[in-house]
Amino acid sequence: MKAYEIISEIEQWTPKELVDSWDNTGLQIGNPDSDIDGILVSMDVTDGVVQRAIQQRHNMIITHHPFLFRPMDRLVFKGYRGNLIKKIIENEIVIYNAHTNLDLAQGGINDKLAQLLEMGNARILKRTKSEELLKVAIYVPKTHEKEIIHALSASGAGHLGDYRDCSFAVDGTGRFKPMEGSSPYLGSTGILESVDESRIETIVQQDMLQKTLDRIKSAHPYEEVAIDIYPLVNKGKEYGYGRVGEIEECTLDELADRIKEVLQLKRVRVYGGSKEKINRIAVCGGSGSDFIMDAVQAGAQVYITGDIKYHDAQLAYEEGIVLIDGTHYGTERIILPVIMEKVSEYTQGKIKIEVYEDESFNFECH
Repeated sequence: MKAYEIISEIEQWTPKELVDSWDNTGLQIGNPDSDIDGILVSMDVTDGVVQRAIQQRHNMIITHHPFLFRPMDRLVFKGYRGNLIKKIIENEIVIYNAHTNLDLAQGGINDKLAQLLEMGNARILKRTKSEELLKVAIYVPKTHEKEIIHALSASGAGHLGDYRDCSFAVDGTGRFKPMEGSSPYLGSTGILESVDESRIETIVQQDMLQKTLDRIKSAHPYEEVAIDIYPLVNKGKEYGYGRVGEIEECTLDELADRIKEVLQLKRVRVYGGSKEKINRIAVCGGSGSDFIMDAVQAGAQVYITGDIKYHDAQLAYEEGIVLIDGTHYGTERIILPVIMEKVSEYTQGKIKIEVYEDESFNFECH
């Protein structure tokens, strides 16, 4: 399987459209046409991770954090990063990462956090994106109705929430007069033709429109296809950072112990206190201090994230919310087995895949 095929499958789950403007995500080093023999899944690209990949003959590394985050103005094979890049290139290893798109994606880091903490009625903490939807109507002779419905399904059109292949059809009469130079599927030049047709409507995501139109035109018998496209006020799936919801009532100490257990941490930092039972929490994997006020406004009693600083704790104290720092690494490492499972499905078990954590680079585990 080629590297670009694996990347394409991953980006069906974590679309590139979800990547934040400040982020650098995607293929970072290597040839997209490489035949992949083995894949290493890790949080970061480190010398330990690259050495493991070489030893185990993995020629692709998939990480959450980008290896190349800021622009490079020179590439010198000297020092830690330069020598590491040289080793990657010499061993023809493909480096790919999914970062903010993996934070926002359904089934990504924040959904996994919510699942591990058994959060009920989980919803997005900070909405950042929503799908732009269009209504597409196609006019087709009744004889080719099934072909168009199949084309819409194959293009991914017709998604409404947890339902797919949604469409509506109404029968009518189509009229047209072929002119000189045309090659009509039905009718004769200069003669008005009447045809029993269906008007098939469906919902299409803005970023899938061209793919859908291409499929329609391939399946449609007419050389000139009549299609109406309407922008819609209603939105599709929503994406954003963090999750907020309910948990089974517990004390703050019990919640802290639960977090240590699910994140495999020896300790967590708790900022603030509460004598009340906790039943509503918010979470955000990684560095989520920017969303403290969102957690407050969502009615969370406790907000769990990483990289809490002094002034973050001060703000939380003033707003009456408890912060628990589950560390940046701890709140994100949970996604590694999920990535491995997804990629195993894509490759149908034909490529060896391994999760590897370079503990020497996990500064927060000691």
